[in-house]
Amino acid sequence: MKKLVVLVLLLAGCGVAGDRGYDWVNRQVYTPMSSHSQAVSFHIDPGESTDQIGQDLYNHGLIHSPEVFLVWLKYRDTSARLEAGDFVLNKNMDMLQIIHTLGKAQPRQVVLSLPEGYTMQLMAQKAEKAGLGTAADYLSAAQDTSWPYGFLAGRPPTAPKTLEGFLFPDTYQLDKTATARDLVKRQLDRFGEQFTPALQAQAGQPNGPRPAESVYSVVTLASMVEREVTQDPDRAIVCGIFYNRLAKSMALQDDPTVLYGLNKPQGPLTEQDKQRNTPYNTYLHPGLPAGPISNPGLASINACLKPQKTDYYFFFSDAHGVTRYAKTYAEHQQQQQQYGVAPG
Repeated sequence: MKKLVVLVLLLAGCGVAGDRGYDWVNRQVYTPMSSHSQAVSFHIDPGESTDQIGQDLYNHGLIHSPEVFLVWLKYRDTSARLEAGDFVLNKNMDMLQIIHTLGKAQPRQVVLSLPEGYTMQLMAQKAEKAGLGTAADYLSAAQDTSWPYGFLAGRPPTAPKTLEGFLFPDTYQLDKTATARDLVKRQLDRFGEQFTPALQAQAGQPNGPRPAESVYSVVTLASMVEREVTQDPDRAIVCGIFYNRLAKSMALQDDPTVLYGLNKPQGPLTEQDKQRNTPYNTYLHPGLPAGPISNPGLASINACLKPQKTDYYFFFSDAHGVTRYAKTYAEHQQQQQQYGVAPG
């Protein structure tokens, strides 16, 4: 307590004292810069002064005040040691958590963001760019279906020999020494953490327009939804439309599945493309495509666990990016003429 009194008195020059001083100090020390997670790479050179470290932390938006940082280390936390090295800090850490982390230097880390809807091919390219081996290394691990995870055990015998759909998209922090296979393992671990056994059990129970399904089928539909729409409640509506069409034995006629089968990252889709015979062509083949066409996030997975029941059978994105829905093909065509269609 005596040291805290000294700290408040030393900060009196900043225009705070007494109870207000205590409150002000507490805010500087115990309030993170953000309530949201945002990883920040931070480096300390050997022999770098505490003054410079404090200023660097402030410049990176990690602490409120370099002055409070210095005074705290000098008078309050005199045993703290800041080590040289590379760190991954976070803007949702308070000042004491940052000081603690800076006392434990770790091997240089890589921060890699893999967005929802990415295919394993795109993830492989990002892994190589981040220095986690080659793209071929990543694809080798992502095509190994022998990983011992329960959610992979129910894959149908005819499923493609890849982990597409189960490589969970997220931001990952890995040591520089990590390999592409380490990244794939982290993604599979994260999939199991997010798509919990309880959620997997829900797939086996009918919900709205969705009959009882396998985890693999739900992930396949979620991967299609992820490529079609990015906002709620569009996800649940679109997944419900897919189930409406499946219930009527209507071809899904989903453009992203055709593009995936042709190894095209995006449209436009031509009439000739629609006639190309691949296991992913949902214009030619009834039912679901051969497997997932992207790696969906939890929002799209949840949307396909609980799809919205509607009378719609058609949808498209208009020229302004708004998703339009229709009950009949005639209405669908009329909407496209009225609103325009988003470019492929």
